[in-house]
Amino acid sequence: MRFLFLSLIVFIQGCTSAQQVRLYDGPSVGQDQEVQLILPLHFELLSLDGQQVAQFNQTFRNHDLKIKLTSGLHTLVLRYSDLFEIDADNHQTLSSGQITFTGDFQAGEVLRIQTPPLDNVNQAQQFIANPSVNLVSDYQVVSGSHIAKEDPLAFKEDDDIESVSYPNLKQLQFWWLKASDFEKAQFQDWVGQANR
Repeated sequence: MRFLFLSLIVFIQGCTSAQQVRLYDGPSVGQDQEVQLILPLHFELLSLDGQQVAQFNQTFRNHDLKIKLTSGLHTLVLRYSDLFEIDADNHQTLSSGQITFTGDFQAGEVLRIQTPPLDNVNQAQQFIANPSVNLVSDYQVVSGSHIAKEDPLAFKEDDDIESVSYPNLKQLQFWWLKASDFEKAQFQDWVGQANR
């Protein structure tokens, strides 16, 4: 019983204290040489410089997350997601598509995410339709570009008619180019007889 109680206290302290995640290899370079991204509760970092970021430290948290990066050029891909209570029995999760930031960040820079107010479901719906998000620091403002997420219920039209493949046609073309003039003439005679 005492072990369970102590485990619960450690878990609660872990949930309420600010977490820090370092996203670079090797030894720590020190806070004055790092770039810090303050990730708000309803944002998650999907990838850094084209590499997927583990979601383990980003889920089940009730506070901002401090993500430590090296200085230099980085591409960050984030997503907004929040759960809203519609009434006592209904909830709605709203999430944006991918929001991409590319910037050259300096050592010691602290980046914060700046959005319009997202306090209710109407504000969140307007936001996810066209997210206006900036990474803001004392040195710069980097605007995010939004990639709209696909509607899984929408029908997709295939405009690319040439995407249909005909493997036998490719083989015929291959052998036609390999054939001698005599073989081509014999083949054309055969096609003429086959079509009668």
